[in-house]
Amino acid sequence: MQAVLALLSDNEFHSGEELGAALGVTRAAVWKKLKKLESIGMTVHSVKGRGYRLPTPIELLSEEKLRDSGVPSDVTVKLAFETESTNGDAKQYISACQPLPVLIATERQTKGKGRRGRQWESGVAKNLTFSFAWRFDNGPSVVEGLSLAVGVAVARVLKNAGIPNPGLKWPNDVQIDGQKVCGILLEMVADQDVCHVIIGVGLNVEMDDGFMTHVDQPWTDLVSRLQSRPSRNVILAELTKELIDICQLFEDGNGMKHFQHQWQAYDVLFNQSVTVSTVSQQRQGVARGIDQKGALLLEENGELVALHGGEISVRRN
Repeated sequence: MQAVLALLSDNEFHSGEELGAALGVTRAAVWKKLKKLESIGMTVHSVKGRGYRLPTPIELLSEEKLRDSGVPSDVTVKLAFETESTNGDAKQYISACQPLPVLIATERQTKGKGRRGRQWESGVAKNLTFSFAWRFDNGPSVVEGLSLAVGVAVARVLKNAGIPNPGLKWPNDVQIDGQKVCGILLEMVADQDVCHVIIGVGLNVEMDDGFMTHVDQPWTDLVSRLQSRPSRNVILAELTKELIDICQLFEDGNGMKHFQHQWQAYDVLFNQSVTVSTVSQQRQGVARGIDQKGALLLEENGELVALHGGEISVRRN
């Protein structure tokens, strides 16, 4: 299917005969591949006498383009057309003692997870769904607040891409004008003093309205916010370079102290009245930013309380 998509990525018409010749298969086999693409959510236009085409151009992920955009050679790059979960793939990669850091990205994720067990919808070859794994030799404590620093990295990349007002909602949501554009999910694989961290990122580049009908919160994407279609390869490369820098800072022990004020510059909840919900309780107060460990500071009845991540949900009152 990836080969068919690559041939159709230019948004031009291609006959079944032409596609079959390029792929070394029959026209009937081409038709089956196109039907399979449609079954996973791709729209394929078919016009008698002209052939097949996609409604808009697409850009498939490419290691060559990622390297050209600055992803260093010491980062292993693994690209797949389809996988259940890039975080799951990263766990398998770590358990096989493969070299780190590694970037694992896919065109289609079938069982992606967001925070609190939610499913993360990624579409096909339109958004960015990837995991970046790094080895920390100084134990789990050095990565405290890392997920918030990743949010800063995403916000910076979006701003450089032309988004004027990216915002961060504690702990892990990246927003534009109150609408979610990116989710971040960190998972840890710890073994005594060695700690492997998997940074999972889902960024909406170009979403399909029909595909998102069951999503229960306001969302947006980059294509609807920018004047020109951004390059998925360039954005992924920029994010990867930011993540390398962040992991190096945390490895050196500089962690959240370095990112506390940067994060608060994007904080959409600062000085807002909020309700904080956990599995067992709800509490209300005023959000007052974060501390040096990345905990949410909640002013509650005149007292400042530090709330740490996990199964916590925060919403404006």
